[in-house]
Amino acid sequence: MEKTEKRWESSFLKWFLSLLFISFLVNVGVLVLIHEEPRRGIITFEMLKSHNFLQPTVLGVPYFKKPPLHEWITSLFSVLSGTVCEFSLRVPSAIAVVLTSILIFLTVKRSFGERVALFSSLIYPTFYVVLIGYGTKCEPDTLFSFFVSLAVFSWFYLIERKRELPAWFSGYFFTSLALLTKGLPAFQFFLFFVFAYFLVKRDLKKLLSIQHLVGLVLGLSPFFLWLFAVKTEQAVKTLFSEVLSRAPGEVSGLKALKNYITYPFRLTFATFPWSFLLIYYLVKKKKSVMKFPEDENVRVFLLGFTLDALLYWVFPGSRLRYLIPALPLLSVVLAYYLIDYQIVHKRAKEIVRFTAELIVPLAIVVGIIVTKNPSLILKSTVEFILILYAIYFLFLPRFNFTYVVILISVLMLIFRGFYSSYYYPIAQFKYPPVREVAKQIVKDSAGYPLYTKTTYLQLCFYVERGRGEILRFSPKPPERALLLSQKPEGYVLKKYSLGRHRFYLCSYGISSLRPQGASEDQKRRSPSKLNRSNGK
Repeated sequence: MEKTEKRWESSFLKWFLSLLFISFLVNVGVLVLIHEEPRRGIITFEMLKSHNFLQPTVLGVPYFKKPPLHEWITSLFSVLSGTVCEFSLRVPSAIAVVLTSILIFLTVKRSFGERVALFSSLIYPTFYVVLIGYGTKCEPDTLFSFFVSLAVFSWFYLIERKRELPAWFSGYFFTSLALLTKGLPAFQFFLFFVFAYFLVKRDLKKLLSIQHLVGLVLGLSPFFLWLFAVKTEQAVKTLFSEVLSRAPGEVSGLKALKNYITYPFRLTFATFPWSFLLIYYLVKKKKSVMKFPEDENVRVFLLGFTLDALLYWVFPGSRLRYLIPALPLLSVVLAYYLIDYQIVHKRAKEIVRFTAELIVPLAIVVGIIVTKNPSLILKSTVEFILILYAIYFLFLPRFNFTYVVILISVLMLIFRGFYSSYYYPIAQFKYPPVREVAKQIVKDSAGYPLYTKTTYLQLCFYVERGRGEILRFSPKPPERALLLSQKPEGYVLKKYSLGRHRFYLCSYGISSLRPQGASEDQKRRSPSKLNRSNGK
């Protein structure tokens, strides 16, 4: 029985992560790029066009706030996809989540056992901030978390086996990759964990070892090579300013106070549902849950996460997504505390079935009311039901009980399938038609040089991609070029509406656009001369 259970536990992660990845991919390219995604898309596009992979640019202007590794990876996927698109920009984040879970499983089972490793690997990707917030977003957070996890877990694995030089080199090498992804916070996550380890082990003198120094110098070389390859002083200054801008004193007093008060609540919701589950068991079984962990290594993970969480509480300009790289540590701690809680399997199956029976009709009714487009909702429902069937029939009754961690992770997997199937299509249906407006701008500006004075990056990305050339920002574009602006300037040639925003295609020297379908001879003549000759 025990051997069969072990086989079931080891295979569970495989199909869970497979279905999670599939649910990530459903409609991943439907929604236009939002929030910070257009910036990442522009950097990727301009890297591939300029072949300058060392210095990121946004609208042709050097960009130093983030190093370029995230965009190197999105560039690779864009080359494989044949174009810079929503799929090629977002899928690396989903892959990073899955790889992080696999990494947690492979390293944690050596020290804590297979069940804790499995539960840790289920908990990390189902934190709300990962599962819904950044699991398929074209931002560097989940990739950054993967490299930080590689640094922390590889170092922990090797140092536990007394292989000090490989541990330090591995830790700093992957920290270097994390530095190249999102900057200086990579040091904090790695060194806080290292400090927690030696503090719990009462062996802080190991921090001063020669192996540590050699590993640091060799491991960080990729990051320093990049720094030397670009404008080093400006890059270092910008990377430090990015960190210091979140510090006390850099944020208004009222905003800082608000962030200090709300931080515990925001953290609780970001780590939903596991924070809620832990609170439930804290209330229900205080003695067994609240006791301090006896296992020294669990204390290391708990202290490492606590140091990270406290730091971002102290820095009032921080956002909860900055803490994502510490969540693998928290997942191990939560797995340790929640390892023995079970539920009757028949009841667990009924909960899964009831969830499906509840949300499918609700989604259909609400979706049709919101979109007034039954065919769109029908397509979404078919996608979701396919995911539901796969989940339900793979969640087979093997024993008389089901671990609560497994049940909750399955419910969150259903939630992600629901989100991908319905949210993306409905959001895109209601979103202002940025792709269509960009397509019209591309059509109207065909044959002319085009610059921009607007930094509305969402529209700029789609215009840039549609024209197939870098859309350069310029406060003083040439007279014989067109200009994209958010206010009328010079000759206003076209006006575009995008939700509450207005954009203008202008020029300081061109008074009208050439007619569509003009002959080659007419195209060679300037539009102003063409207009004068037509007037005669």
